Amino acid sequence: MFFFSPGYLLFVFLPILVLSLAARGWVQSTYARYSKVPNSTGQTGAQVAQRILTGSGLSHVQINIIDGDLTDNYDPRTKTLNLSRGVATSTSVAAEAVAAHEIGHAQQDAQGYFAMQWRSGLVPVANLGSQAAPLIVVAGLILSWLSGGATFGIAIAELGLALFAMVVLFNLVTTPVELNASHRALGLLAENGAILPEEQAGARQMLRAAAFTYWVALIASILTLLYYASLVFGNRRNN
Repeated sequence: MFFFSPGYLLFVFLPILVLSLAARGWVQSTYARYSKVPNSTGQTGAQVAQRILTGSGLSHVQINIIDGDLTDNYDPRTKTLNLSRGVATSTSVAAEAVAAHEIGHAQQDAQGYFAMQWRSGLVPVANLGSQAAPLIVVAGLILSWLSGGATFGIAIAELGLALFAMVVLFNLVTTPVELNASHRALGLLAENGAILPEEQAGARQMLRAAAFTYWVALIASILTLLYYASLVFGNRRNN
């Protein structure tokens, strides 16, 4: 009743699906293209990462190789740069761009970049919001319906709505953090002699494709929040 209405399918589900598929396709096609373009140093992603870390005063950051495709990440809790096996062992422009982006996060962490610290603080509540908020909203609406429009049910639904707003806030903070990391990545590659000017266009394309996924996540969370809000406040008006 709440999640499969024509309004939800038309204005939330389909736009999110289309944008998500577009983002995934852009990332995969761009990575496939530039993973075939060798970088100028002939170094693997892991070697480029170590070169940048050493040259940027981030030698305390440890490099780990993990499984998965494009699962690369930086963990500020353990000061660990986790590179997927494909990125760590490849000598491509795509690999050095991905590695440099994650080092951008390591640099943010080392410099106490406020937005990154804020995002880290939002992780627990954002995880709770993404998992529990939809259930709380629906439970509140069902309770309101069963009780003939009782305000208690609406209050529960509004609590779920507020909780999901934290997901939107998390994505709102994440987007500039990721864009800043990508901007830092190009500078780190150039400053440490890990990229030639003619390679920068490919690295920039790789980073732009990755950044689009964060815009999609933000848009998806906003559309979902607006839909939940329409259910909650629409139910309040009808009662």
